[in-house]
Amino acid sequence: MQKLLNRLAPFFFIGIALVAFAFGIILLSYLFLIGALVGLLLFIVTSLRNRFFPPKKPAKPKRQGRIIDSDDWRKL
Repeated sequence: MQKLLNRLAPFFFIGIALVAFAFGIILLSYLFLIGALVGLLLFIVTSLRNRFFPPKKPAKPKRQGRIIDSDDWRKL
């Protein structure tokens, strides 16, 4: 009986590994599908928001500070 179990043990482990691999692939595909649906939903919401409520264009800020209009600092 022990000899039979020693021969069959690798097949059990390979079977368990194959089932775990298949389960992981299925779980990953569901994760990608849900991610794509969430991304599509966010894209649609953002698109509708930009269409009906366009972003305000910011006013150009006034430049502050002084302008040095000289080339004395440049080496010749």
